[in-house]
Order: sequence, then structure tokens, then C-alpha cells
Amino acid sequence: MLRRIFRTLKYYILTLLRMQNSDHRIALGFSSGFFPCWYPTFGVDIIIAIALSRVVSGNMVAAILAASMGSFLWPLLFFINYKVGYMISHIFSTPPPIELKDVITAPVPDRDYSVLASYFSKLGDMGVNFLIGSAVNSIIFSFILYFVVRYLLSQYRKPLLTKLKKARKKRIL
Repeated sequence: MLRRIFRTLKYYILTLLRMQNSDHRIALGFSSGFFPCWYPTFGVDIIIAIALSRVVSGNMVAAILAASMGSFLWPLLFFINYKVGYMISHIFSTPPPIELKDVITAPVPDRDYSVLASYFSKLGDMGVNFLIGSAVNSIIFSFILYFVVRYLLSQYRKPLLTKLKKARKKRIL
């Protein structure tokens, strides 16, 4: 099963390298295909990736390949989203100043259901942190991914194809 997945992945990478599209369109398709992977779109991310690729005139094969890779990376992306959102929300929020005499003179509250309400509030904060992190990560990593893929294609596309041609000729002879 795993061998079949790697073989399919290799086929699509070779197809991507052999395409006559420009490096710009392939990199645009790849970055627009990875964009929806930062959000919890379970199963719909490939359809969204194809639609985004068509909107920005990117390569659809690259978009499908990136969306498929993002599906496997989802647990890592989820963690990164939460951590980045947590950092951003704590950078822009300032805690109110606490004075020692206010803490000492404050009465001890009775047990009631406000503790349970505070737990629900924390769950809401986790969702907001995740949403902030996914928005920031999707934008930043799309730009980074575009430039990295475009650079890699411009530098290594032709050498890889010539190396593959030579290896294929060796196997045939």
C-alpha cells in the first residue's frame, strides 16, 4: 500500500516536471493548492484547491499534489496553527495590572458554576487562537511556498529531466 502511494506520488512529480507550463504557473498552483490545507476542510480541500488554482490561473496538477500532501500533514498543521495563534493573541493582549492589596482584600468566592463557564471560555479562546493561526499561516506559507517552488523549478527542473532521460536510456539498453 505504501509502495503504491510513493509510486503514485513519483508519477505526479514526474508529470509536473515534464509539463510545458511556466515555473510561475506551477508554483502558483502548488501554493494555491496548499492554501486550504491550513483550515479544517476535511475532504473538501482538494475541491477548494482546484477552484483556487483556477481562480489564480495556476497549474491544477500542482494544486492537487499540494492538497494531497497537506492532507497527510494535517496533524502537524493543526498544531502549528494553534501555537502561532496562541503567540499572536498573547502578543497583542495585555493583562490588567494586579496590585497586591487588591488580591489580599478580595473575598474568597463561593463555589458555583462560574468555574464551568470559565472552562467553556477557554475552549472558545482555543478556537480563536486556531482561527488566527490558520489565517496567518495560510497567507505567509503560501507566499513562502510560491517562491521556494518557483526557485526549485527554475534551478533543478532541466537537470532532473536530463538525469531521468539518461537513467531511462540506461534501463532500455
